[in-house]
Amino acid sequence: MSQVVLCVDNGNPYMEDTKQYLSAHGCKLYAFPEKGEDASALLERIERTEGRIDILLFGAGGRIPTDGAIGDGLDCEGLLEQISGQINRMQEAIEASLPLLRKGQTKCIGMITGRSSSISHCRDVRDYGRHMAWAGMNMVGKLYFNRLRPEGFRFRWYCAEEGSGGMKAGEYLLTRLCYDEKEPYIHSDENRLVMRDAYLREVPW
Repeated sequence: MSQVVLCVDNGNPYMEDTKQYLSAHGCKLYAFPEKGEDASALLERIERTEGRIDILLFGAGGRIPTDGAIGDGLDCEGLLEQISGQINRMQEAIEASLPLLRKGQTKCIGMITGRSSSISHCRDVRDYGRHMAWAGMNMVGKLYFNRLRPEGFRFRWYCAEEGSGGMKAGEYLLTRLCYDEKEPYIHSDENRLVMRDAYLREVPW
């Protein structure tokens, strides 16, 4: 049975390639409406035709305007609007999709992001708004992991990088990680929210 994937694009540069990979591997794709549009009609259609959502896939926002260094007199009001818009949209999409995700085979929430979303890894002093929005989306993922993992939800956070080779985002999204219910909880990768790159190397939060 094909997996039903709902994609929340946000202008992520790696989303299109990922959608092509998922489609080529038997997934049925839907696109979440743009910001400000009503998602209820789409979700009702998915419920009628599919009865479930297996994977909810986000792309870290690529449309956030670039800006200067932190001390260069940034437009804080504009940045706050961009950051809160990205984070709120992610939360709204998860909440709206949860009833159908709970009916899914996989119950997976995924994110295509990048190393620069890591607070401890990033050394860039520019584009403050982008980094804060991406880090905020990571935190939304951690909060929902704590809430939904006890229900059997899976989480996949993938750090994409141009020309990196290795495992593609779509492949990582569909991959099962180590899970043995007899093992101590902390030993299972499914019981941790981990960011990984194309070679499955862990990227620090």
